[in-house]
Amino acid sequence: DFLRCVTAALIYFAISITAVAKYSDGASKAAGVFGFFATIVFAIDFYLIFNDVAKFLKQGDSAEENTADKAE
Repeated sequence: DFLRCVTAALIYFAISITAVAKYSDGASKAAGVFGFFATIVFAIDFYLIFNDVAKFLKQGDSAEENTADKAE
């Protein structure tokens, strides 16, 4: 899921830049705007997943420390 968000955000961003820079008609500019919006949505999803993964890993480390403290 994490890699999906990263690759999708990068692909949408690159295509949006290309659509806006290369073509000058209104449809390309609209596609660029929607692509930038999709990039923002995927970036927010990436941020939320990253926080969940960091929280999960932090809990795993604290559980191992507590077990080691109890063993001593």
